[in-house]
Amino acid sequence: MSSSFLQLPARARRVLVATAVLLAMLPSGASRADNTVQTLPFSQNWTNTGLINTSDDWSGAPGIIGYRGDGLASGTGVDPQTVVGEGTLVVDVNANQTSPNTFTTGGVSEFEIANPVVALQGSGTARAPYIQVHISTSGMTGIHVSYNVRDVDGSTDNAVQPVALQFRVGASGNFTNVPAGFVADASTGPSLATLVTPVSVTLPATVDNQPLVQIRMITTDAVGSDEWVGIDDISITGSAAVAPCRRRAAAAGRAWRYAADPPTSP
Repeated sequence: MSSSFLQLPARARRVLVATAVLLAMLPSGASRADNTVQTLPFSQNWTNTGLINTSDDWSGAPGIIGYRGDGLASGTGVDPQTVVGEGTLVVDVNANQTSPNTFTTGGVSEFEIANPVVALQGSGTARAPYIQVHISTSGMTGIHVSYNVRDVDGSTDNAVQPVALQFRVGASGNFTNVPAGFVADASTGPSLATLVTPVSVTLPATVDNQPLVQIRMITTDAVGSDEWVGIDDISITGSAAVAPCRRRAAAAGRAWRYAADPPTSP
């Protein structure tokens, strides 16, 4: 034991020992997530492969967490638009993968391919995997979400792989499905991985001016062998809200100008 440790007050030594014991009790692969609320505009295109270096560790990807979606669907072929609960929260990402054609562990994966991406694939365990973005819309209105859903699985698998867009205000309760953001089948095949499906949606006004809005892109376990579909080029934007007093002042100014200089008839 070092002399510097022995020189610490007894209380400080007890705290350090207790902390060390607690840390030792944690599993070495303990998952870490980043639910830090992000301000707008927000974007993520995954080109920086250093964001995710360790499986189940999202701490390097600000505002985004991937979940395996255990128990969210009762079987295969469930429409993800109907899956609005949270289920058992299992943080998930298979880091540093390079071959979506051969990697078959369902859930959320980071693929360091020519165009890097984070992708989703359902399975018997990962019944409804998704990625979730945490944003603040305080002082903002007209919240717009866009991203590309990419088929990155060039294997012989040929599943119908739907992807839904959902949101909720706050950190609890069911999600609300966004029908305009639904992709009925984000995959092609077999042996093809070229389809890119753009999604571009303005969310309902209920998400305006909120301290926390959670947005997720979710798929479900398909019938047959699932395919990997990437969620790429994420962009979330909004417009600065105009305060009511400013609107009233602007209207009053327009009325004053009209009274002072009314339009003349031709």
